[in-house]
Amino acid sequence: MAKYCQNCGTELKAEANFCHGCGGAITSQTVETGSAQVNSKPFGSVGFSDKIHDPKIAESIKKGKKSARGCAFILVPLPLIIYLIVSFVSDEVETIDALVIGGAISGVLLLISFLSFFISNAKRGWDGVVTDKRHQNKTRRVKNGDNWEIEHYEEYVLTFRTDSGKTERCVERFSGGRAVSVDYYHYLEIGDRVRYYPQLNYRYEKYDKSRDSLIPCMMCKEFNDIHNDICDSCGNPLFK
Repeated sequence: MAKYCQNCGTELKAEANFCHGCGGAITSQTVETGSAQVNSKPFGSVGFSDKIHDPKIAESIKKGKKSARGCAFILVPLPLIIYLIVSFVSDEVETIDALVIGGAISGVLLLISFLSFFISNAKRGWDGVVTDKRHQNKTRRVKNGDNWEIEHYEEYVLTFRTDSGKTERCVERFSGGRAVSVDYYHYLEIGDRVRYYPQLNYRYEKYDKSRDSLIPCMMCKEFNDIHNDICDSCGNPLFK
């Protein structure tokens, strides 16, 4: 059975490692005709998507904000309530101490909530270009019980230059033997133009997707085949 180049569609010899039509390397995405698979030739779009205005995306954002507000409404007063209850049922904590300690913790949680809402404000979005990307092995001192230990971790850093001239950074880490998902470092390359959406779960949309075979869902962060219009995991429209 014949097989074809994923880049240009040229028919290839069975033993070929490079396409004689376009010179591209033969990858596992090049498939044989007659198989259960299909040619996965990328055909993503060039340009930023308008799916941010899609009613389903707007509804998902609205639900996320409503859920965040609900969690804040429950969690913020909880420390104060717990300390007050303890002060009423035990002599170990005075009511005034419960008000001070519980109120202080609740105040911190309230500040964190306000900060979270500010960070996710859509007005903080920007367009820019990836100017640098670095992967470093680093160490830091962490406390484990009564002892201080050296922890090794990997840091993935993307640097952006916004259209307004500001420098922005995205830092992702693997630390302590626990993998923290590296969502952006392997997807974006130096020179890629991006749009930053602070209100979405996956925050960077690539301008030129014409050479991509996968596309991330901006709502659930799962990668989908570039041919898809709807995310396989959450059913939201993909930013194509």
